[in-house]
Amino acid sequence: MIHYKIRELISQHPLHNGRKVTLSYLADHVGIQSSAMSKIANNTGYNTSVSTIEALCKFFNCRVEDVMEYVSDQDDKSTQKT
Repeated sequence: MIHYKIRELISQHPLHNGRKVTLSYLADHVGIQSSAMSKIANNTGYNTSVSTIEALCKFFNCRVEDVMEYVSDQDDKSTQKT
């Protein structure tokens, strides 16, 4: 499963151009709806585009792996037993 680290990035970068970074503010700057940003930030299994990931990287001046990571599901762990 892909885990987005949006909330972690916001806590590390609480201000942008002197303004508080909220999900709504971030959505405006990334170019998506606030509801979509909320789904991404809450890791609800929302599929987003590469352009959104790129915009998030640009906004936070970070790498892709700073925005998201792969986390194996519980089921994947149980099937990997040898």
